[in-house]
Amino acid sequence: MRTILALALVLLAGCGARTTLSVGGDGGAAPPRDAGGRDAGLVDGGGRDAGGRDAGRPDGGPPRLECQRDADCRMGVCRGSATDAPSDLEALRLFCGAADEDEAPAGAACRERAACDRDLCAVAGVCVIPCGNDADCAASELCREVWVQTSASSMESVQACTARVAAPSTVRVAGPESGPALGDVATADSLPNLRPNALVVWRGPAASEPLIERIVSLTPGDGVVFDAFVGGFPDDPAPAWGVGAATVGELVTLMHPNGPASPSSRRGFDVFLSSMVPGPSERVVLQREADGASFDLDLYLVGGNGWLAPDGVVPADLAVAIDELRALYRPTGLAIREVRVHDVVGGLRRRFQVLTGSAGIIGAPPDLPELYRLSAGANRPSVHVFFVRTIEDALGIASGIPGPHAMPGTRASGVAISADLVGLDELAVVIGHEIGHFMGLFHTSELDGRVAEPLPDTPECRTDRDVDGDGYLLPMECRGTGAENLMFWAGSGGEISAQQAQIMRRAYFVE
Repeated sequence: MRTILALALVLLAGCGARTTLSVGGDGGAAPPRDAGGRDAGLVDGGGRDAGGRDAGRPDGGPPRLECQRDADCRMGVCRGSATDAPSDLEALRLFCGAADEDEAPAGAACRERAACDRDLCAVAGVCVIPCGNDADCAASELCREVWVQTSASSMESVQACTARVAAPSTVRVAGPESGPALGDVATADSLPNLRPNALVVWRGPAASEPLIERIVSLTPGDGVVFDAFVGGFPDDPAPAWGVGAATVGELVTLMHPNGPASPSSRRGFDVFLSSMVPGPSERVVLQREADGASFDLDLYLVGGNGWLAPDGVVPADLAVAIDELRALYRPTGLAIREVRVHDVVGGLRRRFQVLTGSAGIIGAPPDLPELYRLSAGANRPSVHVFFVRTIEDALGIASGIPGPHAMPGTRASGVAISADLVGLDELAVVIGHEIGHFMGLFHTSELDGRVAEPLPDTPECRTDRDVDGDGYLLPMECRGTGAENLMFWAGSGGEISAQQAQIMRRAYFVE
């Protein structure tokens, strides 16, 4: 019983990316794609018949050949058509035709579909090329579902080539490589020397929710340096190495180092992972030598405060909060550079604007992983922030500590904010707190006095400060012992320590 309780407490601390409302403080799958019945058979002479479906044009012109990828077209490319009537939440119909030479090619930034040479602008703001599977894309890409806004109130899906990793040029990316086979019994993945700074991301099967159970140092005498089943009680000392044992979705991440006492990696580590769904995994390692100085934001408007930005201009109230966030982060040496804004409309907006329920290892709303997938198609380093109306029992949730930096389009690629529940005067602090988690920062102290953070220069608020003896450490009880810090569990202040700032500057989307 103690083991189960300990694991639950460790995961709560290790995935303290949730800003809860319980004490007045901090805290689905997309519609099925219709394959269209394409048989990709052969016609006379051995040529492809592109699935054979001829569709009449709305203007009564000759029929057009439908396609899913360029290889389905004998002439031209596979593309969308802005002349078709929009149909919300449907698979976008694609046709063979000439690309619009005067418009932007794949990979270029876009605000609307007409700006792209194929009439395909992903909600993440990038022109894309359709595909049938990963083989249709470059080695650095995955064929994934993206959403295209087809009218002011409709979005349609298409399979498109999307970037696996969108990291700055100063970040070295190794992989993806084969990781261990995952299952309910933990298996080891041997990591080599992680010097200099490294972020390791494991991806398992869909809905696998991989978990880091323990980490064993290969340096003689060090032994077990992390165990998810040990500790996690209010009186336990702070760890030498903060490890977020799980994230939202099918990913799990590990940052090394994330504090001055993190164990040496000269001999490497054995990382033991398990998952709820068995299957293979892949591993990506991101490394950087020097601190960065600036990063971008991609803001997705998903019903929160009724915000929309059809002209691409950040709504006025939100723009004020972003300016306050800039000021909040300025003492760390970080600047917020470009801010891009994206509307989520129609049925997707209705689906995601209120996130309820709790599921999975870290208790995230079931729809949250699908919301984060809307970042698919992005190809620039950034943090993806989703402004919904409300999240049950939370002001905000980050996907993990850290999240999968520079990897858009996964079920853990972002931060969600309950915009309707957060006062505009507190919005910058809540956004900054959740991005801090995504960067790799833990709460300085938890609600019950536990500490999972490994940084010695941040004050701790422990149970001896529980003046009223109710078992909860409120901001008023922790004044002078951490309540002023941005990463205090209630997100009640704006202070950032020097060691916290160093971790932020080393995030793998920072340039």
